[in-house]
Amino acid sequence: MATPIDFLIENQSIILKTYTSHGAVTKDTWVALQETLPKLSQAMKYNTFKQYFPVVIAFRDKIQNQYLIELSKLEQLLTEKDKLIKAKEMELTALKLNYTVLEEKLSKLEQRSKNIDGWTVRLTSKGYYNLCKSFGGKVESIYLGKVLDKNLAKKKITERMSMLNEKEKTQ
Repeated sequence: MATPIDFLIENQSIILKTYTSHGAVTKDTWVALQETLPKLSQAMKYNTFKQYFPVVIAFRDKIQNQYLIELSKLEQLLTEKDKLIKAKEMELTALKLNYTVLEEKLSKLEQRSKNIDGWTVRLTSKGYYNLCKSFGGKVESIYLGKVLDKNLAKKKITERMSMLNEKEKTQ
């Protein structure tokens, strides 16, 4: 046969539910438990139950309080962690934006200073590439399109130069 305290611990959930449902009255709980737990009267008498049961309740309350304290600590840690994560995400977004802006500025600087076979590469405000070169005070321009393709540019330069050379020969 189990000791009274062992019996109370093994059946604490049933006992505590019955205690709560009977208005936290020990005598009413004892009477109700006689029906649901018939072995209760074999494990202990009412006077033993009356002495041990407040200890079980105090133990449960202490555990619940510790649980609530630990839960609030965890919630606080999670909140702090969430705030830190959001701050890092915002910092990362700002760095990505800054990187994009710097990359764009760098690409524009590179585009302004590009030169293919003596022809200056220009990017128009509408996003089209042109090649420009001055011959005897007159500016020649070659349209390249939306994409700067060096092979296409060299081919068009060769075509334009041969056309200009033929023009020069006929004059």
